[in-house]
Amino acid sequence: MDTNRFSNVAEPLLASVRRVPDRTAVVFKGRELTYAQFNDEVNRTANVLADRLGLKAGERVAYLLPNCIEILETYYAAQKLGAVVVPINFKHIARELAYLLQSSGASALVFAADFAEKVAEAVELMDDPIALACTRAGNAKAPVAKSLCGVEVVDLDQARGEALAAEPELFQDAESFSRIQFTGGSTGLPKGACRTHRADLVELAGVLDSNAIESCEHPVVLIQCPLEHHGGHSWFTMAFAAGATLVICAVFSAENILAEIERRRVTHMILLPPITYLRLLHCPTIDDYDLSSVQLVQSAAGATSHRMIGSIYRHFPNAVLNYGWGQSESGLGTTLVITRQMLQDKSPLLESVGRPMTGLELRVVDEEGREVGPGVAGEAQVRSGAVMAGYWKQPELTQRAFTEDGWLRTGDVMVRDDQGYCTLVSRKRDIIKSGGENVFIGEVERVISEHPGVADVV
Repeated sequence: MDTNRFSNVAEPLLASVRRVPDRTAVVFKGRELTYAQFNDEVNRTANVLADRLGLKAGERVAYLLPNCIEILETYYAAQKLGAVVVPINFKHIARELAYLLQSSGASALVFAADFAEKVAEAVELMDDPIALACTRAGNAKAPVAKSLCGVEVVDLDQARGEALAAEPELFQDAESFSRIQFTGGSTGLPKGACRTHRADLVELAGVLDSNAIESCEHPVVLIQCPLEHHGGHSWFTMAFAAGATLVICAVFSAENILAEIERRRVTHMILLPPITYLRLLHCPTIDDYDLSSVQLVQSAAGATSHRMIGSIYRHFPNAVLNYGWGQSESGLGTTLVITRQMLQDKSPLLESVGRPMTGLELRVVDEEGREVGPGVAGEAQVRSGAVMAGYWKQPELTQRAFTEDGWLRTGDVMVRDDQGYCTLVSRKRDIIKSGGENVFIGEVERVISEHPGVADVV
């Protein structure tokens, strides 16, 4: 897909709505929506956000939602209006929630009814007013609050049922912010990575290419990782751009995931972090399920191991394992298809995170910013149209994040070989000085993780 012709991240979805309107777009807890139906729900949500919450282009709307269809509808509704989404991890406590809402300047919050008590506590801590909308988010029994701390709460489910499905006028400005993705990093307060429509569209093109999903006649994508996470956004936007059927898992359940793979004939899947695959592979009934439909298994956001790779290939007979590295700030990252032959040959590439994805430049530099040669460890720096615009309202931090010639300092230490394959050895802050030598934590962890009695290590 040529995403260069778009100026709003909702346009790849709209292209699929026109191309395959009657194909199932999303499946969650037995509920299924076609592309046409899903787009209608997005439009109803957009009209509620605009008419009932007063949301305008450029304003921030946060969501505190578990994995559910509503998180997708809210995301695309906001994009069509030109609002900026602020995804929030629902595991945050009230104090953290209040901080993220205030620091992002969110004018509205969409939250799940199950989190009403947390939201009420957060609102009490806030100085600025905020509009509230509540949804059951797939939990039919959850009561929707009418007001919290004197603030009227819009029943999003009811309001959407009464709203028109008319297509709102599509906001079009590729350089405007589409999302503020908060990332904790290693130290300090969370940082809001500002991502533009253009950056996310460039990332989308790279992700589509790295997974070769468009070559699949009817892809079916299963996502278990949090949809509010950068990886979740990356994969659900990829799924809808490819006209895939998206199967959402609410929480990790090995039996449920395996049953959905068999029932829906899943072709592409992502579970995060990698330890989740071990939990799935250790399910005592895994051999009772037909997993032959899976063509690609995606892993990232943590180290893998030879044992895990071997187990994936034993249980997914027709799949390849795609592994990689990336950041909320970088958008794109590196990618590597780990083949069965690599595993059989015990290839050194099994330790690699691959080569830069299409559209990304990557260099490795020393402490003085000079590029180093193959086999020498240094900080990975990247440059791409997919890189963030900066950190929200943190100009000094933004300035430190970029070099004078426009490269993003990732803070990750890598070694690159003469073929361009990268190996992630450590975070820059996670280097131990021992006897005058640098010891990379990642290398220590990798050795320990190969012990048969170790499930995971940090």
